[in-house]
Amino acid sequence: MSFVPQSSRTRRRTRLFTRAALAVVASLAVASLAGCRGGDSAPGEALPTAEFLFAAGDSTYWVRSGGEGMRVRSAPILLTQVDGGLYEIFLSDDGAEYPDASFATVRLWARSLQRRDSVRLFGDTSVMAALTRWQRSHPREAEIDPNDEFVTDDPATIVQDELEILDVHGPYLTFEHLLNMDIDGGPPHRHEGRRFVVDVRTGRVQSLVDLIGQPEATRVSTAARASLAHLTDSIRTAASAGDERAAAAVETLDSFRFDSTSFGLTDVARVPAIAFMIPGRGVDGEALALHLPAITVAEPSWWPPVRATLPVWAADSTRVRWDRPAYDVVARTSAEGDALALLLVAKAATPTPREWPVATVEAPAYQLISLESPPLDSAARSALARAFDLSTALDGLVQRASRRTPPPAPVRTHLRTARFDRTTRAHPARASRHRIP
Repeated sequence: MSFVPQSSRTRRRTRLFTRAALAVVASLAVASLAGCRGGDSAPGEALPTAEFLFAAGDSTYWVRSGGEGMRVRSAPILLTQVDGGLYEIFLSDDGAEYPDASFATVRLWARSLQRRDSVRLFGDTSVMAALTRWQRSHPREAEIDPNDEFVTDDPATIVQDELEILDVHGPYLTFEHLLNMDIDGGPPHRHEGRRFVVDVRTGRVQSLVDLIGQPEATRVSTAARASLAHLTDSIRTAASAGDERAAAAVETLDSFRFDSTSFGLTDVARVPAIAFMIPGRGVDGEALALHLPAITVAEPSWWPPVRATLPVWAADSTRVRWDRPAYDVVARTSAEGDALALLLVAKAATPTPREWPVATVEAPAYQLISLESPPLDSAARSALARAFDLSTALDGLVQRASRRTPPPAPVRTHLRTARFDRTTRAHPARASRHRIP
């Protein structure tokens, strides 16, 4: 196990956030594609009619195939499907930079593509309230010009929060909120973190009962408390046996308190599961977190459409597959494990059905959203195209969002560093930052 404290001093960035390059748009028009096994398949076999969104690496791929060939387009966009409609998840930011003070906050939004209206899913007011108080007490301080290259590596005052997207399952988005407040000469430092599940349609934070019903909520909470007790007992036992890492961890164990509202929704082998984040504090006040093993739950009524978007992994983890009525989508991993060869496979009675290459994409694979049943109408297609256009036309301010892939580690007793562009063993995707229209 390893304990890594959340940093209370992250490097300054010109204009609040690191600029990251947008993913390159891949727009391919193919009149005729040769299959990977062209010699083994029947001559003239038709390209399957298909349309879907495929999320992998840091992009979403829009794939369309049929009698006119295949088209593939990619964009750094995060989408989810709810009741047949598509929602985009995105971020907006605010704050201010001064020579010796930095304030940065992030807000989380969802937008219905067809209605084009946005719902704020989460936004903490702590940073902006602290900024207002600081400005009143420092009336002569001038904000740094956004074009100024001056950067202070270690300002006396840093107030920032972070939203990290962990997963999305149909209508429900899981994220973690981290808040760090270090104000020179001000109140005691605050370093806090929690996990949330929110409904992308309404912005309403979900309880366990909301998601899985009272009986399962009670069972899961009881199991999680037992898991936490077992974990802390194991650490104390290891410390007594002379384990130096466990001995260091024991100093903070009493600060961890089970919070039944700090949890996320995940999946294990396409089965819904709940994963708790247990907040705690280090000896010097920094925020810590224990991540308990995911606990599978009985499938709620809203789960079947979500399950259809999730991949089926091969036993040797060399490929994933989505089974559709008229075709299969297969993603095969490269030898290094960092890339996927995406294939469209015809449903056929022959022993070796024909395969058509779609694209080589960054690993890992996450979800496939079918756009065929019901098919997209002209308004929905225009809305989706507009969202892809917008995401690729932004000025490059993006934030990497992490989405975990099953199965989770048996026990993750680690604490994460609070930084805006971190990557972990989680599945990465991108959520664009832009102004609210």
